[in-house]
Amino acid sequence: MPGHRAGNRALDASREHLYSDPEIYDILHAPGTAEEVRILVGVHRRFASAAPKVALEPACGSGRYFPGLARCGFEVHGFDADPGMVRYAKKAAPGATIRTGRFDTFSTAGLIRRGVGRVGLAFCPINSIRHAASDAEMVRHLKRVKACLHPSGVYVVGISLSAYGLEMPTEDLWTGSRRGVRVKQVVSFIPATGDRTARERAEQVHSVLEIRKGRTLETRSSSYTLLSYSREQWEAVIRRAGLRVVARTQEQGRAYDPGAIGYALWVLGRGTRG
Repeated sequence: MPGHRAGNRALDASREHLYSDPEIYDILHAPGTAEEVRILVGVHRRFASAAPKVALEPACGSGRYFPGLARCGFEVHGFDADPGMVRYAKKAAPGATIRTGRFDTFSTAGLIRRGVGRVGLAFCPINSIRHAASDAEMVRHLKRVKACLHPSGVYVVGISLSAYGLEMPTEDLWTGSRRGVRVKQVVSFIPATGDRTARERAEQVHSVLEIRKGRTLETRSSSYTLLSYSREQWEAVIRRAGLRVVARTQEQGRAYDPGAIGYALWVLGRGTRG
């Protein structure tokens, strides 16, 4: 799972952004999906084996994880705020239940029976969770997911933590191809300037897409922000939502504590043990 890559919910208003084109988005994000699914299945087996094989992906984008999870025996659910992405995901994963829904107010209908959550594996990787607009929205989202979780279920969140004032700008390169279409994305990340207000905590993300179809080359540029979290801030919203940290792992699924800065998979569970 890529560490700093921000997937599944680029929210700038321009129709030039990656999220406005589900097929291009899927081409770019598809490489490595099978390995990511393997890791998620392993996390469920290790930390939530007593929970049902029911999966939920908030901000699911193109639904690229769903076919692989279904092949591993999971009942698959997802939601996304973008109707175009939802339509694309439904075609890509016809066996999944995919709805249009907001990050912090999505419907839990169908995922909860008799007041007990059914989801054994919820997941939101590659910094998608940082598209939350504020801590209040983040807490609402985490509480909503918690309500869906089986008592033994887990929520796997991939998030990069920030050390304000110590980070430098970085740049990532991503590529993908499918049926004669080649896509390259160069993404620049400008760290947050402070640790208090939402504006200070906004990491600036600038994306340049190159889409080549035969001899035709199209370039799309866009920008958006991600809400930054120090370790203290992230652990605070987990507590406010009534969740607990079950484990932290690196991208390959092995136990790992990122310390004050860096990317990790945070495996969250409902309240206290038992």
